[in-house]
Amino acid sequence: MDKMDCVLGRDLYFDIINVLGSEKELLETGYLIDCLHRSTIERRVNLDMCRDVFVKRVDQFVKDFQGPKIDSLIVNFHLDCEQSNTIDQWIQFAIVKGVERINLLFLGRPYVHRTSRKKHYKFEFGLFSETNASTVKHLRLQYCLVCHPINYDFIPLKNLRSLSLENTKLDEMFIESLLSNCRQLEELCLIFCEFNSSMPKIVSSSLCRLKVQMCYFVSNIYQINVNLILVDCLKLTSLEYIGRGLDTLNFNTPTLKSIDFFTSLKDLDAFVTLCATFPELEILNLNIFFKVTTSLTITQPLKHLKQLDIVVLCAFILPNAECDLLWILNILQASPLLQKLSIMVADPEFSKNQKDIRDVEIFSHDEIKIIELRGCVGNWYEIEFIMNVLNYAHKLEQIVVSPYWRESDTLDWKSNPVWFQSGRKKMSEILLDEKMIGREKLVLM
Repeated sequence: MDKMDCVLGRDLYFDIINVLGSEKELLETGYLIDCLHRSTIERRVNLDMCRDVFVKRVDQFVKDFQGPKIDSLIVNFHLDCEQSNTIDQWIQFAIVKGVERINLLFLGRPYVHRTSRKKHYKFEFGLFSETNASTVKHLRLQYCLVCHPINYDFIPLKNLRSLSLENTKLDEMFIESLLSNCRQLEELCLIFCEFNSSMPKIVSSSLCRLKVQMCYFVSNIYQINVNLILVDCLKLTSLEYIGRGLDTLNFNTPTLKSIDFFTSLKDLDAFVTLCATFPELEILNLNIFFKVTTSLTITQPLKHLKQLDIVVLCAFILPNAECDLLWILNILQASPLLQKLSIMVADPEFSKNQKDIRDVEIFSHDEIKIIELRGCVGNWYEIEFIMNVLNYAHKLEQIVVSPYWRESDTLDWKSNPVWFQSGRKKMSEILLDEKMIGREKLVLM
């Protein structure tokens, strides 16, 4: 046990590093191996060598643990139904010790394990049968099978505050039953979850934060996306959603303040119209697929919006299509209280056919103070957008232009070398001209 370093106060955290050794040691023992995958090197877990060792060490640690209480049990390793009995014992141990947080992260990130996976570990609610009021407040499951508790008994989870399910198999009735029985649940995350046939209706009197991303069901080996149908949560303040079906989605969320959404050109008009119906919406994070143009029409103002973050996903722009940013000005005009605007062009490309700069119809904005433009490589539409904003945003304090961008699921910032060559020089020549209005507000990174 000399390599075990998994106790932080009353928190137990078991992953490959603190159970089996440093990354250098793992490579030396062969527990981690480097493999070529799609022209890149991936660091993978060699489960044939290390899984039994991992399970044995954690199991022994749990059996030897003498502390009177633990606050959290976190297991971050590639496990499945073959280790069910041992995992059940770990959970029972945690329940007896008054645990408040259980995270079973059986996807084992950040290291990859690519092989034919066997059946999911089944999370048994019977493990809570010895207590009528479990201390568990936060539950996070990855790569698990979740079924109804016997007799639909959710009493042991009556103190649950947050539930996160990722790459998990479950039926829609489980979620609906849980929401109606766990009256203190404030946060629900459903990420890449597999349902039997459809998305559950999200009805809750306590839910404040909801995240739903790319859930599906399987039909004849094909994955079919399932979309939200109903969100009826009077206390909901934050919603993150990747999916479709805006035309059939029914909201009853009068206190919603923050939305993070993926949408396409086809659904953009409908989405902005939907956002205008939320009376307290202040923060909007918008990820947009495909090319967008200045044809965006906004029929209702976003009266309370104060912060707008937009990611333009260039990977989905149609071949030979041209990008444009002036449509963002339409949203700016419809958001009279907006104070901060951030735009990121992901995976940007340099356009060889540069167009003439256009002015838009004169407008005025008296609240916007900070604008950030990331993923900027010196394209004509970037310059066009900056010049128009400098002309018509009268209280603008700073506009930051940067070549850096990142993908939504990483924290690593990237940049396009074109910016450091011709792009930045071109923008400097045009935007830092002495006659340029507001050039002192421009910051080129």
